[in-house]
Amino acid sequence: MHDCCSAETMSVEELIGLQRMLSLSRSSLERVVGSICVAGLLKKRLAALPDEALGQLMFDYVWPGMSAFGPETTICEVAAERLLNCSPVLVKTTKEINR
Repeated sequence: MHDCCSAETMSVEELIGLQRMLSLSRSSLERVVGSICVAGLLKKRLAALPDEALGQLMFDYVWPGMSAFGPETTICEVAAERLLNCSPVLVKTTKEINR
């Protein structure tokens, strides 16, 4: 299993790759514990990113793996555009969305 100390110095992109690799591991220990450990580091790193960087990660890493016709794609598209500050979609309040 990878050393958490070395994972703490990895870039966001490297952490994404490591978590993907661990999630596919044959070792249940690596798959579960390793993935959870790296996910915790990744969450901390993502929380510190500006909106634009988070939107770019959604566009680069999340969007390509989605079904072209699923609602997840539309939600991801709007969220990424908003985070990238280029959304043509008007921001609505929760009351307006739930009507």
